[in-house]
Amino acid sequence: MSSLRTGSVLRIAAVGGRADRLRMILTAVGAAAATVALLLAAAVASIGPVHEPYKLKLIAEPGLRPGAMSALLLLCLPVLGFAGQCSRIGAPARDRRLAALRMAGATPSEVRRVVAWETGLAAAAGVLLGGAVYAVAHIWFSEAPAGARPTMTEVAGSGPTQSETVVGWTDGLLFPTDVVPHWWLLVLIGVVVPLGAALGARLALRRTALTPFAVTRRVRRRPPALLPALMFLGAGAGLVLWSAIGRALPASTANATWYLLMIPLLVLIAAVGLMLGTASCAYALGRLIAPRTGRPALLIAARRMVDAPFTASRVSTSVILAVLLGCGAYALRENFTLARGEVGPYRDLYDQDRFFTRSFEAVNAIVLVGLVIAVAGLLVVAAEGVVTRRRTLAAMTAAGVPRRTLATAIVLETLVPLVPAVLVAGTTGVLAARGLFGRTVETNGPVQADGSSAWVTLDVPVPWASSAGLIGAALVLALLMTTGSLLFLRSSTDIRELRAAA
Repeated sequence: MSSLRTGSVLRIAAVGGRADRLRMILTAVGAAAATVALLLAAAVASIGPVHEPYKLKLIAEPGLRPGAMSALLLLCLPVLGFAGQCSRIGAPARDRRLAALRMAGATPSEVRRVVAWETGLAAAAGVLLGGAVYAVAHIWFSEAPAGARPTMTEVAGSGPTQSETVVGWTDGLLFPTDVVPHWWLLVLIGVVVPLGAALGARLALRRTALTPFAVTRRVRRRPPALLPALMFLGAGAGLVLWSAIGRALPASTANATWYLLMIPLLVLIAAVGLMLGTASCAYALGRLIAPRTGRPALLIAARRMVDAPFTASRVSTSVILAVLLGCGAYALRENFTLARGEVGPYRDLYDQDRFFTRSFEAVNAIVLVGLVIAVAGLLVVAAEGVVTRRRTLAAMTAAGVPRRTLATAIVLETLVPLVPAVLVAGTTGVLAARGLFGRTVETNGPVQADGSSAWVTLDVPVPWASSAGLIGAALVLALLMTTGSLLFLRSSTDIRELRAAA
């Protein structure tokens, strides 16, 4: 086989066994979820003056729509991460199929094309599925309920002179399902999702040697670098101390555009450093625990963390990001709702429609959806790890290691590095939000005898309870998903797996 034509590549990519079909189905589901989120963001961007009224004021008010679009785009990150994790399902069987293609005469470049087309086709099917879901929602929910009426809300800022009027609707649409996004946004979504999935699949093979005898991955044996951890510490400290640094600088510098643009840059650096620094955490914990423990399960998990620390980073990235953003959102909610008078000692003095409370409830719902999707990706990776290591697990079982010990080791391998990373992520999110938006706010106080309202300064409470709830939910879901991967342990420890090629 000197050269594979495109038609041959498509046929090879579209056929496969049961694991291949499952991988393509789950990849398509992840791409469909990302497509729906992108279509909703595009619909928010395409809202015009003649569309139906919306119940959620984040969408009803033009000045607040960029925030809604940003939240929907952030939701795509754990979804795309889930789709990427699904690409590893059935990897051993696919590796043998790719090696057979090399034995038949295909070049490494052609084999990589097959993998890219396989993932791209699944993502394209997911785009069509997501488009169909949005089309059905557009047909069924394109009209607001009868009797929808506008409400006017005066939203106060952080100072006595700042206010804004926001228009909402009591019974309007919850999402802009009445809007058809601009045609160029539809084309962009239809191209970016499959193309990004195909490029991601091809990049995943950059450290893979495709030979006629086996598919081997060049595993990095060097210890994880400390640079990501240092990035996180530096950026996190900058966010926590942002308000204090701003007060120490001249007013012209603190209000400069370049200085304000440092905020999203620091957030990005902190998030990347925290996610990549999980490998360093796993490696350090493994080296600390392995020589000091006498428990077999913990010893196996610690040795695994030392040998493959980047696996922990790949598994927990989306979960850590969801916790970081969620706890930050909880802290922001305390600032804005207290400043508006929706919570606090003076909440009963004014007629409030709880604008910020409702808005942050929508943000919290998006964060929880992202967390569930991220933990679902953890299930995929944990199950694939059990299947991929089936020869090693079978050898340990043959040597006398009980299956219960192996099951405990698999759970500990995921949770031991995940627990400190999630705790640090949640704490960082809370402290960074308080550092950016302050620890005190000004709000309307009691009405004076002359009818005026005095401005009072209140301390913003720390949302430890809600943050602890999110962290606990993340860890419980991670435990459940990792335990679910143990369903594959019995078959993977069968003595006949000693004859497996991988």
